[in-house]
Amino acid sequence: MTKSKLNSLLLSFYIAFLSGTISNAQTHTAVAVPKGTIENFEFKESKIFPGTVRNVTIYIPSQIDPAIPACVYVQQDGFNPDAQFNSILDTLIHKKEIPVTVAIFVEPGFLPNENSIGRPNRCLEYDGLGDTYARFLLEEILPYVAHTYKLNLSNKGNDRSIGGCSSGAISAFNAAWERPDSFSRVYCISGSFVAFRGGHELPTLIRKTEAKSIRTFLTAGTNDMENCAGDWTLIGQEMEKSLKFSGYEYQFQLLNGDHCVGFKNLFADGMRYLWKGWPEPVNAGTSAPRVNDIILPNEPWQLVAEGFAAARGPACNAMGEIFFADTPNNKIHKIDIKNHITTFIKNGDHANGLSFGANGDLYSVSETTGKIMRYDNAGKGTLYADGIRGQYVLAKPDGGLYVSTGPAASENGKVWMVKNNNKITVDPAISFATGIAMSPDQWLLAVADKQSHWVYSYEISPDGLLRNKERFYWLHVPDAEHNSGAESMCYDREGHLYVATGMGIQICAWDGPTQVILPLPQGKVTGICIGGADFDTLFAFCQDKVYSRKIKNHTLGAFTPWTKMTRGKL
Repeated sequence: MTKSKLNSLLLSFYIAFLSGTISNAQTHTAVAVPKGTIENFEFKESKIFPGTVRNVTIYIPSQIDPAIPACVYVQQDGFNPDAQFNSILDTLIHKKEIPVTVAIFVEPGFLPNENSIGRPNRCLEYDGLGDTYARFLLEEILPYVAHTYKLNLSNKGNDRSIGGCSSGAISAFNAAWERPDSFSRVYCISGSFVAFRGGHELPTLIRKTEAKSIRTFLTAGTNDMENCAGDWTLIGQEMEKSLKFSGYEYQFQLLNGDHCVGFKNLFADGMRYLWKGWPEPVNAGTSAPRVNDIILPNEPWQLVAEGFAAARGPACNAMGEIFFADTPNNKIHKIDIKNHITTFIKNGDHANGLSFGANGDLYSVSETTGKIMRYDNAGKGTLYADGIRGQYVLAKPDGGLYVSTGPAASENGKVWMVKNNNKITVDPAISFATGIAMSPDQWLLAVADKQSHWVYSYEISPDGLLRNKERFYWLHVPDAEHNSGAESMCYDREGHLYVATGMGIQICAWDGPTQVILPLPQGKVTGICIGGADFDTLFAFCQDKVYSRKIKNHTLGAFTPWTKMTRGKL
């Protein structure tokens, strides 16, 4: 090379340097990014998915401090070295774009058999609803990892993220949906929210359920998967619309590509979005319009009391006080308008259900004794009727009672009318009759069937008999159950029907569908009632605990005047 050519080359290099077209990586020694370590193990001790084996890979960042609980990321479908998620995490943690995070890559389970092709668990574990897979992670995988590798892992949902693509994505979202107290940040690529095992219901449940503390990064491909279960492109967009409808924090991208496009390439962006603002908590969404017709802002569930054997069958009196039965302990308790609890009846005839009459007397029914008791304000009891092993009771405004019963021997459950010493079967054919409620205009009666997803509606004749029966109110059923598990019910003065179910409190519109679902910390609800000093406090009874919250709507009872019904909103 001639001297002139060398000088020209050096000049070009110098100009390029001054203009910044040569990167820092070319002109400076790059700062080394600390590398985390990778550990692997086979997990075959599951009691939730018995007999299954699976590989689990753990990424442990170099910055981990045993004295500080580490954040957690759980990814479904195991660890793919080619995707280099560990290297991406190295960089994100080093740049402090996400907190110090232990990543756990979990493969789906498999039941092996040397003489067979075995039984794959992926679809079972990933594609259904319910809390089974979330419990597997929380009760088995995370404790095993923490114990085996001596890791101090945070147990706060705000410090945990979860992700995957395809079926791994729906399982990640569903784990957060079922347990937002344990997972609040979801990386969801081409999620299989389709009809493999009920996942297609999630967009609807998001619209109906009081919003939860979940932030989601989700995508779908323009040429995503389509098969007998559904269309991934369409369902991904439907999920986005549902999250928007209920006011969630989310980011959605419709990508030009096939199934799981962007799973690796968007991982860093997804993690930055999900962890932005940490350690500030992920906020719950603003909830959908019909949910906001019921709830009040900044009025969450509050624990009123606990320690009961089986709290159920509540009723409100004309002063807003709530009475309920603790059936196994044979007591009837009272919650006054200041939420103080006292025992009203020490020997409560093993009552199941309670109701106040227009005259202020408290009525109880007992499946155990078959007695219907009447109590005055002082707690003095007299036998009103017997021979009906009742589940629930409803006092009529004009006197008399409706009583529901479960199945006995070869007979179905029934609905009875009891008045003036007469006991009349007004419906002999409900599988398992439970909660009873009367509409504000005192014209329609609703009766729940615990062993189905229906609440029946009847017209009340002038003589109190029932006619024009229909399977009218449609309830959602938990994935792990065969029926709604409906127990007590009540109307509010505004015309909504509240039903205690296995999915929480389901609130139905005047024309039948469930519009609102209010989840409880314990899931299943065995009793509901509206009362309180201003008749606007919703009480929920969950076996051993009682919760309450202020709402926008108001108590209805036998003591309430006739109230005109109005058409609800869609």
